[in-house]
Amino acid sequence: MKRRWLVVGIVAIGAAAAGVTMATRRPTTAADESSDTTAPRETAQVTRTDLIEEDKLRGDLGYGESKVIGGAGSGIITDLPDAGTVIRQGDSPWQVDGHAGPALFYGDLPMWRPLRSGVDDGADVAQLEQNLTDLGFGADVVIDEDFDKHTSAAIKAWQDSRGFKKTGVVNPGDVVIEEGPVRVADHRADVGDSVSPEILTVTGAQQVVTLDVALDRVQLLTPGAAVEIELRDDSRVSGTIATIGRAATVKQEGASATIEATVSLQSPVESLDAAPVDVVVTSLSVDRDEVLLQAAVMSRQAARVSVRMGPPSSGNTMAPHAENPQPMPRR
Repeated sequence: MKRRWLVVGIVAIGAAAAGVTMATRRPTTAADESSDTTAPRETAQVTRTDLIEEDKLRGDLGYGESKVIGGAGSGIITDLPDAGTVIRQGDSPWQVDGHAGPALFYGDLPMWRPLRSGVDDGADVAQLEQNLTDLGFGADVVIDEDFDKHTSAAIKAWQDSRGFKKTGVVNPGDVVIEEGPVRVADHRADVGDSVSPEILTVTGAQQVVTLDVALDRVQLLTPGAAVEIELRDDSRVSGTIATIGRAATVKQEGASATIEATVSLQSPVESLDAAPVDVVVTSLSVDRDEVLLQAAVMSRQAARVSVRMGPPSSGNTMAPHAENPQPMPRR
């Protein structure tokens, strides 16, 4: 974890408008006292400022955890998607025997039984009806756990759109169930292999940053909070804290316990699939009405001054600084 402080503000010579003026006082000499001419004092305009703290947490840019998906039933794999391909609802992840293979459906229940007219009610029926409706085949379907004639009609319309026989039955090998779109990471099988439970390695479709946060640093993160992701070339992209785990884990023997968190990106980093990054968390440590600005304004002889910042109406004050300046207050 890295930390740095940033003072956000502008100092401009001769600036006008809101703020306060700092002036230097040079030593008085006998010649000065006897002279009728007063040398002009050098001034600088100081803007109202905030003191910001940055904490950097090391993370990894990628597409999240990977998993292996495959098919059921028989047949020969005749086409596979390239790595990096995103497969969405209704798409076929691979071809079987020269035609479209199983379709990707969204959900969290595995396809464990054939679904047809007369089947017992169940949440898997509602999941099927939801997907058929999402794909535009469920105009008359009521999404519930009951398999009725409208469900059967929607299945037949979907099968016809894929060039299959209109049986009105969906078998486990006809679909692959995932929670959302997936991105192909690698092939676990080759064209010409038989259909098996291991065909593709996939990840989520969206780029994310994953990080393991030490327990004493978890308080820096808030779900939904804006952060920045700093790449190796020091450029930054915007992100948001997506998830913060609730269970501490020890990744290797002797290591400290950490909490896993994820950060979603406002826009993907097109040039990278994976890379180490820093997640930059900023916090306002001292607000602009309470900053005690310590500055040196150069004149013929340097003079230290300290200025209390405040609203223009509050009567800003200035005074020559003592040899031992007061430390800047922190929250």
